[in-house]
Amino acid sequence: MALKIIQRFVTNNNCYKTKRTITPKGIMVHSTATPGVMAEQFAKAFDAPKPAGREVCVHAFVDDTLCVQTLPWTHRAWHCGGSGNNTLISFEMCEPKNLKTDAKYFEKCYKNAVELTAYLCKAYKLTEKNVTSHIEGAQAGIASNHIDPMHWWKYFGYTMNQFRADVKKALAGKEINVEVEITKETVQKGDYGDAVLLCQQLLNKQKGYLKLKFAKLIEDGQFGAATLAAVKEFQKARKLDVDGVVGKNTWAALEIHYGDVNGDGKVDAVDS
Repeated sequence: MALKIIQRFVTNNNCYKTKRTITPKGIMVHSTATPGVMAEQFAKAFDAPKPAGREVCVHAFVDDTLCVQTLPWTHRAWHCGGSGNNTLISFEMCEPKNLKTDAKYFEKCYKNAVELTAYLCKAYKLTEKNVTSHIEGAQAGIASNHIDPMHWWKYFGYTMNQFRADVKKALAGKEINVEVEITKETVQKGDYGDAVLLCQQLLNKQKGYLKLKFAKLIEDGQFGAATLAAVKEFQKARKLDVDGVVGKNTWAALEIHYGDVNGDGKVDAVDS
């Protein structure tokens, strides 16, 4: 079964509001030290200016069933209390209630963490050598003095060397087994991330369907002047509010195949 990544960006978190980005140079593995709280619960709790009164935010939470992505992968997160924030993608492994004995949960969560790490390595041209943990970051002087995830992994005999070996094995496979569900959040000029990338991809398709005049967009996930102009041209063509903001109505219009509306494989009078 594929690891499902669901986007739930924490737009109310002070970290998200900074809009600062990074060029990912590696990945840091954390674990939550909060037994019994799962990924979707954490994502909900982190959608606040200062979760539990702290200036913190990571890119994602992983449990035994899924991954909830809380920041764009290239956003600068506040996850390790050191210079690792400037270059590393971060995720937290959620811990079960029975931290020391729940081997079944551990194996599933661990497998999902491996899949996520391999997916991110492939996406950002990294290898297993670019993967570290919070405790290793502390030892290297790029993170605060935490020991995760070893305080949990030790009960099942796992190490970061084993984790890196498993990531390497996953990268050597034919396909990374990950399914991403992109949240179609409202996006506008100045935004970036997967939702903007999807918007650009759909606009380029609509250019062919509707013979729009804008130059083909660079699909880079950055909502700049060219994307804004394309959105406004598309909105005008579809008789939507021409405000340059991609909200519910514009998303719905972008997903319609105007060339072959009824899906019969040909463009004819029925479609018009």
